[in-house]
Amino acid sequence: GARGRNWLFFGARSFWSDFLYQSEWLEWRKRGLLERIDVAFSRDGAEKVYVQHRIQRRGRELYDWLESGAHIYVCGDAQSMAPDVEQALLAVVREHGARSTEQAEEYLLQLQRERRYQKDVY
Repeated sequence: GARGRNWLFFGARSFWSDFLYQSEWLEWRKRGLLERIDVAFSRDGAEKVYVQHRIQRRGRELYDWLESGAHIYVCGDAQSMAPDVEQALLAVVREHGARSTEQAEEYLLQLQRERRYQKDVY
């Protein structure tokens, strides 16, 4: 029932054992419920690839989505993943929003105040 565009960044260790909702998400993409899907599997290649790498690679587009009113929901590991994703978001806002570190931090805080940046981390 979500309105608007949806973009999923999904990360896990292995495509073969951890891409649990692949068929559902691909069906949602086919039906237009998900506009974009970017995945990262950290143990499948020679180099570890994480969600924060995908975020930074898509930084320009992600920043444009944020400027258009997008919401961000971060779910998963609180110890490593969530802080790393936040650092990637800060880098995106700094680079593509031409902001200082302090201004980027304030930008994310404002998103949190507006409930457009929320975390469900454990």
